Amino acid sequence: MKQYNGLTIQSGIAYGKVYYVSSTSNKESNLYLLINQKAVLDQASESSIQAIERLVETSESEYNDTIKMIFEAHKLMVNDPLLIEKAYQYIQEGKNAYEAYQLAANEFIDQFRELTDDYFRYRVIDIQDATDRVLYAIQDVEYEINLSFDSPKIVLVEEMKPSMIFGFEKKHVMGVIAEKGSVNQHASMIAQSKAIPSMLIPNASALIKNNDFV
Repeated sequence: MKQYNGLTIQSGIAYGKVYYVSSTSNKESNLYLLINQKAVLDQASESSIQAIERLVETSESEYNDTIKMIFEAHKLMVNDPLLIEKAYQYIQEGKNAYEAYQLAANEFIDQFRELTDDYFRYRVIDIQDATDRVLYAIQDVEYEINLSFDSPKIVLVEEMKPSMIFGFEKKHVMGVIAEKGSVNQHASMIAQSKAIPSMLIPNASALIKNNDFV
């Protein structure tokens, strides 16, 4: 067994094998075969909002109001009028729905990254989480990560996202190690609400491999 030090997100004790969840990059399909790209984007946005509403309902019945408010904010991000309008502009310029929404979302994310206020900079991962959901929906790809193991594992991720952490069940995920993040991010608050021991360890994927005991 190897031991590693890092920044505590949620204190606790977990011992077991590691399962590495690699970040998946979306592979764009040939969306140019679909004529009405605006309709494609509208449908993806609507299905994403419906998925987030289900998270809101679950959080309202099982957890505190803070988590509910996190996903209520995600709904607003997905359908932000300025974001959608910018994506429409890119569609008019000849981009497909995926390209248009991705470009518009990245512009918003870059604006938040440039802010000096920590609160707003920490919201970048929320915007990525919310807008990535739409990009997956455009391609008709499942966004949720549903992990189920015969025995619970410690999950290693590049960066904790609120939707990801919310989907982790403690009977399957006994702990989380993330390479990037902050104690003040919303994903950390969700890990704390679920009482899942969690740590930030920079460059963790270079140190820890699948099935390592930690």
